[in-house]
Amino acid sequence: MDDDLSLLLAPNTFEELIGQKHLFGKGKPLNKYYFSSHFPPSLILFGPPGVGKTSYAKLLSKKHNLEFFHINATNCPTKELRSVLEKGAYNAPILVVIDEIHRLDKIKQDILLPYLEEKTLILIGTSTENPYFKLTKALRSRSFVYEFRPLKENDLKEIALKAFEKIGKTADDNTINSLILHSSNDARKLLNMIDILKNENIETQNIKDFFNIDLGYDNITQRYDLISAFIKSIRGSDVDAALYYLARLISANEDAEFIARRMCILASEDIGLADNNAINIASSTLNIVKEIGMPEARITLAHCCVYLSKTKKSNSAYMAIKKAQKEIESGFLIDVPEHLKSKPTKPYLYPHNYKNSSVKQNYMIKKVKFFEKRNNDEI
Repeated sequence: MDDDLSLLLAPNTFEELIGQKHLFGKGKPLNKYYFSSHFPPSLILFGPPGVGKTSYAKLLSKKHNLEFFHINATNCPTKELRSVLEKGAYNAPILVVIDEIHRLDKIKQDILLPYLEEKTLILIGTSTENPYFKLTKALRSRSFVYEFRPLKENDLKEIALKAFEKIGKTADDNTINSLILHSSNDARKLLNMIDILKNENIETQNIKDFFNIDLGYDNITQRYDLISAFIKSIRGSDVDAALYYLARLISANEDAEFIARRMCILASEDIGLADNNAINIASSTLNIVKEIGMPEARITLAHCCVYLSKTKKSNSAYMAIKKAQKEIESGFLIDVPEHLKSKPTKPYLYPHNYKNSSVKQNYMIKKVKFFEKRNNDEI
C-alpha cells in the first residue's frame, strides 16, 4: 500500500537510519561498508524484528548501485534460489537479501557457497536467531556477522513522532510510551499500530483496547536464557528473582511440564541430600502439572519454586556420580567381586541376617571414594 506508514517512513539515506550506534556510528563497521568506494562484503545481520536490518541492506544496494534481490527463506524453493543466484553471472556482483536466513536448510546454505567464492554474490542474511547456532560454519566463514540490538526508548519515540507528523496528528508522552510498550520495541510494529489507529482517537485507553502486549520470546535463545536464569536463581536461593523468571516463562506460554522437569533435575542436582523432601515436592509438581494443566498449575509451579529456592542446598550426589563417571570414562574398569556376581562362586553375606542389617564384606576389588558428605547433607 502506498500510504503504509512503514513504507512512507522507510529511510532513504544512511543518515535516516535510527539506532544501532555501535554499528552505524562514525568509524563503525556498517558505516564504513556503506561509505566505502569498494563493494561491501557479505554480511549476516541478526537481532530482534523491526530494528533496521533489512532497511540497511536496501540502502547498501542503492548506495553501491547493485542489482537487488529479496528472498524470504520461509518460502524459498531450491529452483528459485538457484535462479536468483545465476543472475550474478550477467551483472556481477548482485546483492541478495535473504530474510530469516536461519530457515535455510544445510543443502540450501551450501548452494550459496560457490557464488560467494566466485564473488558474483554479495549476501545480506537477516535473522532473528543467533547465526552461530543456526548457520553452517562454512557460510559464516564467508560472511561477517553483526548483532543488531533492540531499539532504545528514545529511538522509538523519534520514530513515533515522525509517524504522527506524517499523519498530521500529535500525541502526548503517555500515549507514545503506551505505544512503545505494546510494540515490544519493534519499530515496524510501532508504525503499523499507529497506521491502524490513525483514524481513531489515539490515546492510552484506545491503545489498550486495540492491542495486547506481546510477552512471547524474541527468539529461541531468549527462551534458554530465561530458563537458565530461573534455575540459577533457585540455586542461588533468590526466591524473588526465581519467581520473576518463572512469571516470564509462564507469560510466554512456556510448556509447564518443561518448567517442572527442570525443577525435578534441580531438586537432585542442587538440593539433593540437604533436603530429601525436595525431590518429592518437585516430582509431585510434575504430576500435578500433567493432571491439572494451566492456568491453575502455575500456582503449584510457584509453590515448588519458592520451596526449592528457600531450602538448604547440596550438590554432593551430583558431584559423586559425576566423579564416578569421569573415572570410568578415563578407563577405570574393574571386575565385579565373585561373591557379588549373579551366579557367585564364593559365599555372599546377606546383610539382613546380621545385627542391624549390616555386615562387613568387600563390594569392590579396589577401594574407591566418590561421595563426600557436605555440611548440609541430612544423612
